[in-house]
Amino acid sequence: MSCGLAVALIWSGWSVATRFAMKTELAPADVTFLRFGVAAIFLWPVLLRHGFGFKRIGRLNVCIMLIGAGVPFMMLAATGMRFAPASHVATLMIGMMPIFVALLSALFFRERFSRVQLGGLATVIVGAACLGGHALIADRGAGEWRGDLLFLCAGLCFASYTVVQRRSGISPWHATALVNVGSALVFAPIYWLFLQPRIFTAPVSDLLFQVFAQGVCAAIVAMFFYAEAVRRLGAPRAAIFGALTPAFAVLIGIPALGEIPGGVGLAGIALVMAGVVLVVTGARPRPA
Repeated sequence: MSCGLAVALIWSGWSVATRFAMKTELAPADVTFLRFGVAAIFLWPVLLRHGFGFKRIGRLNVCIMLIGAGVPFMMLAATGMRFAPASHVATLMIGMMPIFVALLSALFFRERFSRVQLGGLATVIVGAACLGGHALIADRGAGEWRGDLLFLCAGLCFASYTVVQRRSGISPWHATALVNVGSALVFAPIYWLFLQPRIFTAPVSDLLFQVFAQGVCAAIVAMFFYAEAVRRLGAPRAAIFGALTPAFAVLIGIPALGEIPGGVGLAGIALVMAGVVLVVTGARPRPA
C-alpha cells in the first residue's frame, strides 16, 4: 500500500508540474522528451541487462506497454493540459483509471470483483464527480472539452499498460526501463528532426524543474512504485490508488496555492478515499 500512496503523491505533483510547463515556453513535445530522455540516461543499463523481452512478454504486449505509458500517453496528457486545468487531469485521467482497468480486466481476462469492490468503484466515481463535476460542467471554458477528451484517452492508455504489465511477470525495474528507454529511442529522432525543440531557448529554471519533475519523479520513481504496486496488489487494486490523486492535489493546493475546497470538494475527498479502502480490502477470498 505504501507504493500506491507514493505514486498518488507523485502523480498529484506531476499534474501540477505539467500544467505549469504548458504555461511556459515549453511545448508538449519538449516535456515528453525531457520525461523519457532524462529517465533513459539512468535506466539504459537495466534494459541492457534484461533486454526488451520480446520472447517473454510478446511483441504485441511490448507495444501496448510502450503506447500505454510511453510517448502517446504523455503527449495526450500534456496536450490536454493546454486546454484544461490540472484538476481535470487528476479527475478524468488518473482518477478514472481504475475504472478503465476494471473494465479491461473484466473484458479480456474475465476478472470478477466482489460486491464490496464494486461498491468501492462506484464510490470512487461519485467522489471524482464531486471533485471535478463543478469544474467540468458549471465552469467549462471554451475548448476545455478537448483537454477532457484527451485526458480520458490518456487514462485508457495507462490502464492498458497496467493490465499488460501485471500479466507480463517482469520486474518493476525492467518494466520502468522498458517504457522509458524504449520511448526515448523511438521519440528522440522524431523530436530533433521534426518538432522544433525549445529546450535551448526556455528559461533554465523552468527546464531544470521539468527535468526533475518529469525525468526523475514521474518517469522513474513513480513508474517503479506503480509497477511494484501492480506486482504486489494486482492491476485493479494498484490502479485504484490513482483515485487518491485528485484528493492529494486538492490537499497540496491548500498550503501551496491557498485554494481551499468547498463542501462538495471535501465530500469528494472523503468518498474517493473510502472507495480506495473498499477496493483494496474487499477482494473475494481465494478458495483453499
